[in-house]
Amino acid sequence: MRKEIILLGLALGGGLAGFGLRRWQWLSAYDAQTQLYLHGAPATFALLALTALLVLAFLVLCHGKRRPEGFLDAFFCPSPGFMGLMAASGFCFLGAGLLGLLEWMDQFQLFRISRDAYLSAYPAALLPVLLLTVLLTFGSGAALLLVGRAAYRGQLDRLTSLLSVLPGYTGLCWLFATHLLHGTDPVAMRYGFSLAATILMMLCHSHPQLLTFCASLGISLGIISLADGPSWFQLALTAAFLLSLLGYGYALLSNNSFPAGERMPSGAEREESSIPNEE
Repeated sequence: MRKEIILLGLALGGGLAGFGLRRWQWLSAYDAQTQLYLHGAPATFALLALTALLVLAFLVLCHGKRRPEGFLDAFFCPSPGFMGLMAASGFCFLGAGLLGLLEWMDQFQLFRISRDAYLSAYPAALLPVLLLTVLLTFGSGAALLLVGRAAYRGQLDRLTSLLSVLPGYTGLCWLFATHLLHGTDPVAMRYGFSLAATILMMLCHSHPQLLTFCASLGISLGIISLADGPSWFQLALTAAFLLSLLGYGYALLSNNSFPAGERMPSGAEREESSIPNEE
């Protein structure tokens, strides 16, 4: 079986299993009165053990991947499924931007109504960082639509190259916003999976050489983080990143099946190769 199917299937399956364990942990191991997790809870041990096994499995399966020489060498993928994932990710980013704008307006209203109470709960830097994240989210949606089309057609222009970095910057701002939201929380287990998933999603769009491992683990941790009950903006943004990681991961792993210097054949080339020669 091809490695892209094994890796991405393991990432999705591990994420779904982790989602169930995370919900079990919230229901059985979390004390709402003390806001602490019970020591020695089996749900916590099971979740941490699953995470460790996933990290080990991805390290083994991602070992020995060749380093791509360029964007098209890494992500050229004339597959309708790939284009569908990238288009869905782009539109999901645009939807997340609208939800994020509404969330920012709610936060701004709270700040205007009671500035002192707001600053006691959130740092002052949260509002500008959140707004910057929302604006970059809109740009990332348009960028992924263009990048997906370029990778599907095998045609990369200067504008697409410049826009391709926007999801990485979006992930970086989202990471800062997540840290500002939870930075004063002494219980790392409450937000640790969300923070780790955000870091991995940001790295996938910033360092293509790390994409295979980070995408696999990022997909799993991203799905697990959905069990924490994120806001609608965080939920949509996580879904957008997950779709982009699935698309990028599938393209990169598929191209790793071919020797260096060769690219995945296009749909037209596959059709021509399947037609028998007439003599």
